[in-house]
Amino acid sequence: MPTAPLARVALIGWALLAPVAAADVAFRPLADFGRGGAPNDVNADGVIAGTVRMADDSTTVPVIWSTPQSNPIELPNERGGAASAINSNGQVAGFEFRDGAFGVKAVLWESGEKFVLPDLGQSAYAYDINEAGVIVGTVTTENDEYLACRWVNRQLELLPVPAFTAEGQQVWSFARSINSEGVITGSIQGLQGTPSIALRWSPDGAVSEIVTDGLETKGISIDNGGSVLINGYFDGGYSRGPARVGRDGNTVVLPVPSELFSGAPATAMSRTGIVAGYCYGRDDERGFFIQAVAWPNDEFTRLELPAGMQWAFPTGVGNNGLVFGSVTDGVSGLSTPGYWALRVEPSRVQASGLSAARGDTVQLSASSARTQAGRNIGHSIAVTVDGVRVGQALTDGQGVARLDYTIPTGFDGSRMTVRFTDESGASAISSIEVTEPCLVADLDCNGSVDSGDIALLMVEFGPCAGCAGDLDANGIIDFGDIAMLMLDWTT
Repeated sequence: MPTAPLARVALIGWALLAPVAAADVAFRPLADFGRGGAPNDVNADGVIAGTVRMADDSTTVPVIWSTPQSNPIELPNERGGAASAINSNGQVAGFEFRDGAFGVKAVLWESGEKFVLPDLGQSAYAYDINEAGVIVGTVTTENDEYLACRWVNRQLELLPVPAFTAEGQQVWSFARSINSEGVITGSIQGLQGTPSIALRWSPDGAVSEIVTDGLETKGISIDNGGSVLINGYFDGGYSRGPARVGRDGNTVVLPVPSELFSGAPATAMSRTGIVAGYCYGRDDERGFFIQAVAWPNDEFTRLELPAGMQWAFPTGVGNNGLVFGSVTDGVSGLSTPGYWALRVEPSRVQASGLSAARGDTVQLSASSARTQAGRNIGHSIAVTVDGVRVGQALTDGQGVARLDYTIPTGFDGSRMTVRFTDESGASAISSIEVTEPCLVADLDCNGSVDSGDIALLMVEFGPCAGCAGDLDANGIIDFGDIAMLMLDWTT
């Protein structure tokens, strides 16, 4: 098998730090119901999705936090569960525990309602949802096989997998992450987790293996540029760590201090490419501990392990630089939900106004970019007009998103306010100046029917089906059209 180009980034002379060093990014707790929990994702509006344990310890329930300072709001459920991901439309994907049986069922929460997603009669797990509402996850069979899948318009689609052998084991597949374009990543593996290889599915469902020189790779997440975050052994099998594999197969192994035993596996990546994971450590105060880490701008960065805590696990990363997870003392069995706020380069959205008449269809457009990183390509930009969401569009190779919009004929004002918001929460406001529609005979739309319109009509004189000057719509511009134009003459 061909090997993709590999670029390695090394850290030289890194000293093993204590778990609460001055440079560590501070942990900030989220509210819960008194028994802990874990946040998993955040959308462009800053709404956080996750799970918390009930005060009576009976179960965990899916929740959202409207802001990092808010109390959790329980989502509709019957037997507990968890919220895994949330998009900018407020759609939440996750799971709910099954009634009277081991396992879970995949769920979509939308506009305050719960929708159970179809499965194969057994368990189903929803891991991620993109801006278009496509959900990815895994369903199980009656033979306890795990099959990668997606739900499009709440309909189940099993994803194809390549030929794969795991001697003496069932072959399992998982779809873990989907970007705004609809590209999916996940893994195929043996029941025991090995052997394994990371996979990529295109929006049309075609599957390909992600080929690197790493061993036992697994697809963790995918960003909007199409780069896939994988975990694997890139040092001959001694320690596990993350790498980013681009669309072109170029592989960059993220830096991990050589002093860390067992490496630093990644657990999540934002759609802007911010990676988070964890590493193992030991010191005189805590003994063995697990510390959360991140790679903003591909730089290994430790995240604070608060005093009295033993383990920290990141579970999600927002485009705004918030790394979500939980910390625990390793004794009580309780976890504290919270986040670490990384300093990241903000996005900026730019848009300009336009003018058009009632009933006209216009193209609303805006660009999204970062000063140093450049254009945000493949990012979803949501559009509202006078506070009403009218759609969303992906940015192209120039970082520009375009959406057609028809001005309602019944609009009785003179200006409409348009807001564009990208996936990181950056926004811009423009306007549509609404003008009176032109008379049909006012071919140059200058507000009067005059000699200029006669001139335009004469240029197209003769057979001309569908032309603006064919005022009587008979497929020919002739003296009948001139007569109609003269009836509207204004000067």
